Amino acid sequence: MLIEYNFSNFKSFKESNTFSMVGVPSFKELETDNILELGDSKILKTATIYGNNASGKSNFVDSLRIMKTVVTTSFRDALVKEQHINIENFLLNTKTEKSASSFEVTFICDKIKYRYGFEIDNGKITKEWLFHTTTKETALFKRENNIFTINKTSFKEGINLESKTRDNVLFLSLVAQFNGNISNNIINWFNNVNFISGLYDIGYADYTVQKLKNDNNFSKWLSAILKTLEISNISIEERDIVENDINKLINNTNDEKLAVFLKNAKKMKISTWHKKYDENNLLVDTIPFDFNKQESEGTKKFVYLLGSWYDTLKNGKILIVDELDSRLHHHLTKKLIEFFHKHNNNFSQLIFSSHNILLLDKDLFRRDQIWFTEKNQFGASELYSLADFKAEKVRNTSAYYKNYINGKYGATSFFDIDKFITDLLQNA
Repeated sequence: MLIEYNFSNFKSFKESNTFSMVGVPSFKELETDNILELGDSKILKTATIYGNNASGKSNFVDSLRIMKTVVTTSFRDALVKEQHINIENFLLNTKTEKSASSFEVTFICDKIKYRYGFEIDNGKITKEWLFHTTTKETALFKRENNIFTINKTSFKEGINLESKTRDNVLFLSLVAQFNGNISNNIINWFNNVNFISGLYDIGYADYTVQKLKNDNNFSKWLSAILKTLEISNISIEERDIVENDINKLINNTNDEKLAVFLKNAKKMKISTWHKKYDENNLLVDTIPFDFNKQESEGTKKFVYLLGSWYDTLKNGKILIVDELDSRLHHHLTKKLIEFFHKHNNNFSQLIFSSHNILLLDKDLFRRDQIWFTEKNQFGASELYSLADFKAEKVRNTSAYYKNYINGKYGATSFFDIDKFITDLLQNA
């Protein structure tokens, strides 16, 4: 479970930005469906991020993805590639373009609260730290360049491994290679944070297809949900015929994920079953549609997304989606979110970016679940929550989407160059 994430000097983000999945204690709305109780804390099941194009939404997602990648691959990459970690700093400032980038996350793993982070400067790990909280927060280890301070009582697995740690490898990752219990648990937590793109569904489409083929429980679960789309059933079967155009695509692509998807897709045919009626509107049969050829792009994306939804909800994972609403009717997107709220029994979490203002609904989200990104006059992105606004400006009865499109919360575009454009047109 993710509690809080803090990062600075990454791509369009210059200053330190904090993203929290802890609900505001005084907010009482939607507590039954949208909140996970953890002691005295209200943990949010979902959060959504809005903002203008190029405001930093995708960069926020990328920062989390980069943190996971560094944690899970720094040891392997250092051995194989002998290279330093590549981080794109905020380049629009003379100070930050040469400064360290920082990443820190607070989370629950095996019922223990951890706070873990690191700084990267010029491809090298300059700082790294790990704390846990039992009765109070305690440092398990701290690192500053090649100087390590290790808690010899609570983090015995890290003792005598300091000298084995290169400047381009996280100490946490190295300790995990020596079968450290705590470090491996934390690595596994990061492995359960998954990212998908709402624009490109190749990766999670293949996962859903394989799940449909191999997991009977998922097939039943998926079929039950698809009845809401007037689809009676969904089935999958092996195909013996290999289409030439698919083989050409496989041979010509440099995208490994695309090649794997196409290789699997050529072997299987997915059918969706629809009810057929006679002239008196009496049901007479159910007939198969070729899923890839006869269903809409929105329906295909909806089905492909459900593999990730199932995996996340069943296994208590965290799913982060960039542009969730792409190619989906807002009603379908809303149903996906409501489903995540109502059927979340394993402390799963969903974080996504969106442009669909119709989802900014007080009956769907609490104020503390809605976040915005906005670029300031110096080209730096800023991250803030609807919960940051004073009560007299944002109430739990407010029409969030109307206020947003009217610019009340910021993070929208306003064109103040009309006269300039008019003059250009007239003088052209």
